[in-house]
Amino acid sequence: MAATMSNLASGHVFGIATPHFKSSMMGMQDYLLTGAGPGAAISAALSLTYNLPHLCGLGGDAIIMQASPGNLEVFNGTGVTGTHQHHDNYLYKGLESIPRRGIYSTMVYGCPSAYERYTQLHDIDLNRVFKHLHEHDLKHGLITTESLLQAFYSSTKEPQIHTRFTQWTHCFTQRKDPEPFYRHTLATLAREGFSSMYQGLLAEQVFDLLSRCDPHLYTAGDFADFVPNPSEVRSTRFMHATVTAHGSNSPWKELFLLLKIYQLSAQDTNLLTPAQLCTAAGLIDTWLASQPASDTGNERTLDQQAALIHQQLKQDNPEPVPQSCKTSHTIFMACAAADGTLTGITNSIFTPLGSLFEIDNSGIILSNRAFSFNGPHACSTFKGRTAASHTTNCVHVSTDHLEFILGTSGGPVQSQTLAFIIYKIVAQNCPIQTALASPRCANLGRHPKTGGITYLSEAPQADPVFTWTNGLSDKLGVVQLAGINTLNGQVFAAADPRGSGVALAV
Repeated sequence: MAATMSNLASGHVFGIATPHFKSSMMGMQDYLLTGAGPGAAISAALSLTYNLPHLCGLGGDAIIMQASPGNLEVFNGTGVTGTHQHHDNYLYKGLESIPRRGIYSTMVYGCPSAYERYTQLHDIDLNRVFKHLHEHDLKHGLITTESLLQAFYSSTKEPQIHTRFTQWTHCFTQRKDPEPFYRHTLATLAREGFSSMYQGLLAEQVFDLLSRCDPHLYTAGDFADFVPNPSEVRSTRFMHATVTAHGSNSPWKELFLLLKIYQLSAQDTNLLTPAQLCTAAGLIDTWLASQPASDTGNERTLDQQAALIHQQLKQDNPEPVPQSCKTSHTIFMACAAADGTLTGITNSIFTPLGSLFEIDNSGIILSNRAFSFNGPHACSTFKGRTAASHTTNCVHVSTDHLEFILGTSGGPVQSQTLAFIIYKIVAQNCPIQTALASPRCANLGRHPKTGGITYLSEAPQADPVFTWTNGLSDKLGVVQLAGINTLNGQVFAAADPRGSGVALAV
């Protein structure tokens, strides 16, 4: 079988798209060796932690969505704060807010728990996966991407308080390969499984280092007794499609409300303008922040609110409204098999290079997800053993002839980007690659320094409220997508031209 490679690939057996070409090749090679999609998916996901270490990693969070005929499962691998990570304890330490970097921005990671459950479900041979990963990816070295270098140099300009980032710094400045770190970590995971990061050798490494830096931040039980957050799914109808998203602590409400507003606009004689759609994102955030979560979780309430916002946009033509702006970077990969199994994996360490807190001789960087608790309600929300709200998501879409899974990077713009892509494919019947390459616009929220509201567009806009990106920009998300045409059985995968990924299919 010959594999095709581009931003869009189709075949009859298996398709995969990741945001890094080496990781796409890694996943495809694994599939060609074994004929098993789950092993290929986890192989590609682990490869991404090496090739895009500033965006993802085992020290962060992950969500896996798997759809198969008649079944859809979600593995929620998002973390929680430690026992002593709460507002009063941080005030006692002299921290009036949660630092952006360093030990006090970290949390107990959730990614390994999702990978552990996924590998157990599919009986994946980790020894084989890790051996193949080392032979065909790690030992060939790290190809430093422009975004990785930019993330590193940006991090050097930040206050390095409570950070621990010596080994990775040496890699970047002295062009040393981090492969030995990863080799040690992979060997341990091969022996002990991903649970090693909670109750094994790697957990001991992590906890010992954290305790040396501050013995009153985490307890051993924070890792050993970690319980994954609930794995829920939520579904809604959009035009002739069913859209399913991860529930729990992900932004499914924002996505569904935007889709409902798109549908109302499409049914109207006058489509909403890009500025109105961007303003909708801000109005949605404002409404959700003002309501108890328990009052916003049913379909009827979302329908009513979408109708109200749609009318407000048409009648009042409101001034720009910011959405909440919590900077986040992540990766998303997707694959599809001819038996109808679709898998999406999202993995994040929050901001680029996470907390700048590395675990010695492991290649693992801890996320700075705790930083997301900053805000007007930090006193009430920043508590021990609490999950953070996430922008990360996996979305499954089913129409009369297409079934696909998609996700994106982009932090606060993720819901806007995904709603736009789904609208293009479902409502406008756009070819997949046309939908991904079409110019986007988004509400980025208030600028952290100027306080001004940023409306970003990839195409020139008559409305002066927009800042033009002069072409495609990864600030508007890097989407990966994979699916199957249910009429002819053809599988397909697509990688966003805004990133450095590729799609492969056989």
